[in-house]
Amino acid sequence: MERTLTAADVRSYETLALLIRLVETSVNRVLQREFGLTWEEYATLSHLHGSPHRFLHMTELATALGFSRSRVSRAVARQEMRGLISRTACPRDARAAHASVTDQGVSLLEGISGLYETTVRGTLTKLGVDTEQVTGLVEQLVPNASGQGIATDRSFLTLTRVVSGCHFVGPTRTSGGRDR
Repeated sequence: MERTLTAADVRSYETLALLIRLVETSVNRVLQREFGLTWEEYATLSHLHGSPHRFLHMTELATALGFSRSRVSRAVARQEMRGLISRTACPRDARAAHASVTDQGVSLLEGISGLYETTVRGTLTKLGVDTEQVTGLVEQLVPNASGQGIATDRSFLTLTRVVSGCHFVGPTRTSGGRDR
């Protein structure tokens, strides 16, 4: 039996969306002030750094982050100009490009990580958000081994890494279903 969406359900969704925007705005403000970097640029760097060989196809990167290809391309281009990321042609597919984090990018990430975590935690605390409660909600949404859960979208699963404390670092899954 399917449940009917109520006005309270819509308000709950809008409140959650606002919470996410408030946290992202707070993190963006700190990252911009201290490092001249946006949250999406940080997420891009961090995800590349967490991949096994510190590089991904641009399409894989966009999918893993839940970004459009043009959004990830702009984020990579800005960081490429700063020497944080390099882009090379894929040797097996002339239409594709790889993005990889440079040593300079890794150094910046190491300098950011503590401040990033403190900012996220502090913002959630200021907003009165119980991180265990948020993690519990995410765990209910992410499908488990038995297939139970709501989310099946790859971009949503990537987003949950932040909430669960993984900060985009971890194995990625290619379209072929194998871990990289």
